[in-house]
Amino acid sequence: MQALPKVSPEARRQAKAEAALAAAGVPQDFAAVEKVLRQGLASGLDARLADRFDRPTAVRAVATRVAALTAALVASGVRRGGVCIVPALASAATLEAIVGAGLRPWLVDVDPCSWMFDPAHLRERLGEAPPPIEAIVPTCAFGRAPDMTAWAAFQRETGLPIVVDATDGFDVIMEAPVPVIVGLPSGRGVFVASQDADFIARLEAPAFVGDAGLEGWSGQRLRLATAAQRLRMLLLGARIGFQPGWGMSWVSDAWVVSLPEGAAPLVAARLAEMGYATNPVGPGVVIRDQTPVADRLAKSVLSLPFHADLGIAELDELAEAVRKAL
Repeated sequence: MQALPKVSPEARRQAKAEAALAAAGVPQDFAAVEKVLRQGLASGLDARLADRFDRPTAVRAVATRVAALTAALVASGVRRGGVCIVPALASAATLEAIVGAGLRPWLVDVDPCSWMFDPAHLRERLGEAPPPIEAIVPTCAFGRAPDMTAWAAFQRETGLPIVVDATDGFDVIMEAPVPVIVGLPSGRGVFVASQDADFIARLEAPAFVGDAGLEGWSGQRLRLATAAQRLRMLLLGARIGFQPGWGMSWVSDAWVVSLPEGAAPLVAARLAEMGYATNPVGPGVVIRDQTPVADRLAKSVLSLPFHADLGIAELDELAEAVRKAL
């Protein structure tokens, strides 16, 4: 009996993806898939990252967040000199990447509960944006998941390119109906994911080289959740608020808390005196819409140091410092 030819893992994955698309009645762009494979974009790391998504998804690991977002905007076909709409709590890195693509950031206010903007709010503000609008960059609020399905629907509705910056959202991003930037667990490098393989093929960005941290993620996730839950217990009764679900249903190494109204600058100064540096939260000095919610949050929200390897003694000290600063 003649032996059957061996099938590579990449071929099996491709066949699986094609079968899933065919079963869903989705037209297949075989040329785009072949282009991705021929360019070597489906490396071992890229393929492992792609496997974590619920639907067939193309992935490219990139050296830096700024390079990835800039490349994703360029690959979306934006025209230099136009406007990119972004939440008012976007990070400096997000704004730097937008400028790197030749666009002007226009900051729009956020929801007071989610700390993100959503399509419903943005739909009301599109008419106020300075023209021409070239793209929208929703962001992940310090690790909390944005509504990817809603953004995909909004992209179809408006025809505007949308790229989600979810750098802190490795634990929560499991679908990519629009292109999304996600940080790697090692804390170095990011990856760009999209269900559009041709989009990934168009990316021109430096590849990530190094340890992505995938092997240790399950342990890292457990340590993050344990540390977060301990911190919540240590600060029971304190006048602070945690992001809903943080440390329980989702994790990130961004510890962001809400404080009594207007207290953030003073608490940050007191923590700095005790050796705890905080990260700024709030609108940058760029063109922006009226942002009363973000302006208030900038004075009432703090981003504090936090990582998976904080021990009980360190967590005790951190919680005590926060209590004293309050």
